[in-house]
Amino acid sequence: MKLQPRLSPSILARKMLCPGYISAPFNEKDRFKLQALHSMTMVKVIARHIKLGYRLIEIERRGSGYIIDLLFEAILSARKRLVEVKSSNKMREVYKIQAALYAQRIAADEVAVSNREIDEVLTSEFVQEIQRRAELTHRVLANDPVRAAATFTPHLDICYTCANPSCPFLPRPSQSAASS
Repeated sequence: MKLQPRLSPSILARKMLCPGYISAPFNEKDRFKLQALHSMTMVKVIARHIKLGYRLIEIERRGSGYIIDLLFEAILSARKRLVEVKSSNKMREVYKIQAALYAQRIAADEVAVSNREIDEVLTSEFVQEIQRRAELTHRVLANDPVRAAATFTPHLDICYTCANPSCPFLPRPSQSAASS
C-alpha cells in the first residue's frame, strides 16, 4: 500500500465531509477579491481580540501545505488561542473542522474560528473528535483512493466549491450551454 502525502487542513476538512471532493479552480480576479476580504476580516479579528485582552503573537504561520491565520496570548492567563479567520458571514461546519485540524500543528490552549462579527471557540472534545476522524479519513484515502474518489456525500458547506465531474449531486450544465 502506497501512502498518500498528508493533505492540507483545508482539503482534509472537505474530504472528511465528502471523500470525492475536488477543489474547483480559482481565477485570479476571485482569488484577489477573497484575499482582500480575508485581510480586512483579519484586521477586525485582531482589533476585537486586543480589546478582549489578548496580545497578538503571530500572523500567518506557514507550514508544509498550510497557513495558520492568527495566534494570540491572553494577557492575564497566558493562554494561547489559535484563530482561523473566515471572511464568510456564516460559520460553516467545514471551517470548524479545518480549525480543529490546525491544533495538531501548533500548541494552543484554545482553537477558534472567527469572522467579522464573532469568535466561536471550539471545545476540546470537538477538536479531539475531529483529529480522530481525520486519521480515519486518511486511512480510507490511503487504503482505497479509487473508491474514496467515487464516494460522494452531498454537503452544503462544500458542494458549491467542488469540481468533481463524476459527482451525481452536482448540477450539470445543460446540453445547449455545453455545446455553445
